[in-house]
Order: sequence, then C-alpha cells, then structure tokens
Amino acid sequence: MTQSTLRTIWITAALLIFVFIFNVHSGTQKSDFALVIKLPIEFKASVKIAPVGYALHGLRMIALFFWTIPFLAWVHAKGESGSAASAFPFRLLDIVPASRAGIVVQILAFLLLIVAPFGSAFHFWQIIEHNAKVCRPDPTTPCLGIWARPDTPGGLWDHSYRLTDGTSNNGPSYEPVIEPILALALLAVALGFVVLLLTEMYRAQRRPVTATETS
Repeated sequence: MTQSTLRTIWITAALLIFVFIFNVHSGTQKSDFALVIKLPIEFKASVKIAPVGYALHGLRMIALFFWTIPFLAWVHAKGESGSAASAFPFRLLDIVPASRAGIVVQILAFLLLIVAPFGSAFHFWQIIEHNAKVCRPDPTTPCLGIWARPDTPGGLWDHSYRLTDGTSNNGPSYEPVIEPILALALLAVALGFVVLLLTEMYRAQRRPVTATETS
C-alpha cells in the first residue's frame, strides 16, 4: 500500500469518527445541530434517547474503533522522513506539511483528530458515571449503579440490562463491569498507539528525506 493510499484511508476514517463523535456530543447537550455526511449506512438514534444513551454510544464508538486512527497514523509515520509534520498523515490541499503553515495545520489536525476523542471519551464517561442507572425491563426491579450486577446474572452478557437516566426502564443495552473494563482497555490500546505515533514522528526527523516529504 502506498503512502498516498494510506493517507486517504486514514483521513476518511478519522473524519467519519470525528463527525460521529461531534453529533453524539450534540445529542448529550440536547442540541439539534449536527454535521451531516451522506452515507449508505448511518447512525440514527431513537427520538426519545436520553443524553446518557448518546454518551454510551459515543464511548462505544471511541473504544471500539478509534484505536485504528492512531494505529494507521503510526504505520504512515514509519514510512515517512524529513520532518515530524510530514510523518503525520493529515493533508490539506497543497500545503507542504513541513512549511510553517503546514506545521500549524498538522498541529490543529492532531489536536482535533487524535487528542479530542480522548477528551470526548472522558466527557461521555463523566455523563455515564454521574447520571446513568442500570435498569431491567421489569419496572418492579430496582435500578443499580453502572458497575453493579445481581448475584445471579443471566449469562456473561445479559441483554436485559438497560442504561437509562433513571426516569424510565427504556434505554440501550448495557453490560455492567464487562463493558466499562473493555472500554478502558481499548482506550489504553489507543493511547499506546498514540505514544508509538509520536515516537515515529520524532524518528522521522532523523531519517533521510525521501520524495514523499513534499507530497
């Protein structure tokens, strides 16, 4: 795979995830403003979904898929040389990444597409931790905290749990204990790839300049 193809794949995936996270942020704030990208498949939440439901979907998206963004950026950085800015796969029009304007663009892109999702994950987690309850479809069953499980759970992954704001028993399915631990583990993987990415961006400055430096 060429560096140009890798950059195209990376920026497409990074922008799609960014748009999704931005729209979920709007959902948690009960705002109607959203970024729109026409796709054959799109996320369409229920009209009555609570902010905690949006937060759960946002955290799931970041945990399950975001690690691919720093991973692909790391793979790209390993094949670049000449400057740290050129090693980062974001490209805007014909701006040379190693130029003064290019460095500013790369820093802004790094903050928006790499750093911001971690801030979003923390934001979503705060909403879930402070405002969410884990309920059962049976209204007579008391709601529990996000880490709580009954003594006799219905299997390893019990789909009868629902994450709600406590005002009803309707919400997205949620697995206490397992799901939060899985999300934290995948976020740790993503953070590890960010460290690898920064390492390769630094090493790129020590490698001989190649033709891709100005691409």
